[in-house]
Amino acid sequence: MRLTRRGRLAVTVTAAAALLLAGTSYLLTRTTVGAALGVPIPPPCRITADGHTREWSRVQAMTATTVAGVGVRIGATLNGVAVAVDQSLAARPAIAVTSAQALAVYRRPPVRTAPTAAALALARALLGESGRALTCTVPLVDRLPREDPDRLGLTGRAETMRLAMRDVFGKQTLGGFAAGGITTGHVEGSAHYQGRAIDVFFRPVTAEQQRRGWVQAQWAVAHSDRLHIATVIFDRAIWTAEKSISGWRDYAYPGGPTQNPILLHLDHIHVDVVEGG
Repeated sequence: MRLTRRGRLAVTVTAAAALLLAGTSYLLTRTTVGAALGVPIPPPCRITADGHTREWSRVQAMTATTVAGVGVRIGATLNGVAVAVDQSLAARPAIAVTSAQALAVYRRPPVRTAPTAAALALARALLGESGRALTCTVPLVDRLPREDPDRLGLTGRAETMRLAMRDVFGKQTLGGFAAGGITTGHVEGSAHYQGRAIDVFFRPVTAEQQRRGWVQAQWAVAHSDRLHIATVIFDRAIWTAEKSISGWRDYAYPGGPTQNPILLHLDHIHVDVVEGG
């Protein structure tokens, strides 16, 4: 059906208005402009648990995901994670807790009182039972310098990310980088070829492995501002710093429709850091 001249004009005006609205929202919430104008800036992170959404500061999101990640590493129970997260957030830390501090929470004498239903629901969300439950927005920042890969084949920011992941989750099966760099095996223009990306494997593809993957994927998003993370892909979903205001989005393989579990990132998380330069 061909649109009339008036119809085409209406479509153009509607599209322009949508772009203007999106641009204004982006400018006010992800730059210093909003604060300068006195516009209330919402907390950067939010998590949905049992149908209820909580807004969190970046410190709260980093703290909760680190406590949950350490809980997974040491094999804590659902109740244990619920209590540890609740206690850590109740302390209202000025900066995010470290993995060592999170471990210390688990080593405290056990609490006799059972966790509340709300605390259990939050723990389930952090433990990946509902997939993409947590998301954060990241502000626009000054351009970072471009980095060359190190002896492991990773840029400095990527290496910092690798060490941060290991600190929380322990030794894992990683891929997507190698000494001297890699040149094949990924889509054209992949961050892997620049030493900016790491794949974290969760094989075989099972419900338990999917939950463990989501624990780490949400941790990466919560720490995206601190670690300069640009992209997180897992389980047919993608989060990017560039479009973080939209949260998690459905992932479409750049090469076209596919049911390949590897290409859909069902068995691994792809995490990359900003390029810089």
